[in-house]
Amino acid sequence: MPEVARPLRVGVDGETTSDQARVLDELAFSLYLNGRHFMAAMTAPDRLSALALGLLLVEQAIRAQSEIESVQEDGPCVRVLTTDPFRVIVPRRGVITGCGGAVSQISERRLPPLPSIVPVQREDVFAALDLVAAPPEGLFSAALRAGDGWSVRSDDLGLTTAFARIIGVRATETVLHDRVIGAVSHRVTAELIRAAVVAGVPVLASTGPPTGLAVEFAERTGLTLCGQGGRGGFVCYTHPERLLL
Repeated sequence: MPEVARPLRVGVDGETTSDQARVLDELAFSLYLNGRHFMAAMTAPDRLSALALGLLLVEQAIRAQSEIESVQEDGPCVRVLTTDPFRVIVPRRGVITGCGGAVSQISERRLPPLPSIVPVQREDVFAALDLVAAPPEGLFSAALRAGDGWSVRSDDLGLTTAFARIIGVRATETVLHDRVIGAVSHRVTAELIRAAVVAGVPVLASTGPPTGLAVEFAERTGLTLCGQGGRGGFVCYTHPERLLL
């Protein structure tokens, strides 16, 4: 982590002292798809190729890693070439518009169906929550954990990029892991529900509470949403039939 050369620490009594203070790494990430700028994000400088793949999957620009011809990292830029470079690709966000063109709700019509209901052990949910229980100071954590014990975690400046990165890592795995549970620190939004559904993650747990729209969207898409989780327990908001309690 970089350090500020001469920060000034100010106490509650007004006393000032010269001290060294920790700052977070931040990178202006750019993703190019078939030679065109696709999107940009502020992120931690970690596994940028996996982040690029995860963002393309979450945005439904591609359906599987098999559609990728090559991935090249060039500093803060990642350039991705698909097997069909002449196909025009745009993000397929599932939204519908309300009065005046304002977005009123997220639609599940363009989302792929979740895998059929496979029972998930209660202890597996707790194990997934353990992975995100103590995020580094100033960062958010996201993780995936499978029933066979496989797991991956990412710490980032935002939950969206952290979750996309672990989706990208999972897509590169040669072993098919079942009973995959997603976990995030802090809160769950409807955008994270959409990302989990697109990635085929049927259970999403968090250490904080979800938004009302997240609960509504999880109910409509069939996702099992758990929140306010820790070793003391968790709240299952939607589709508890997927859990073996």
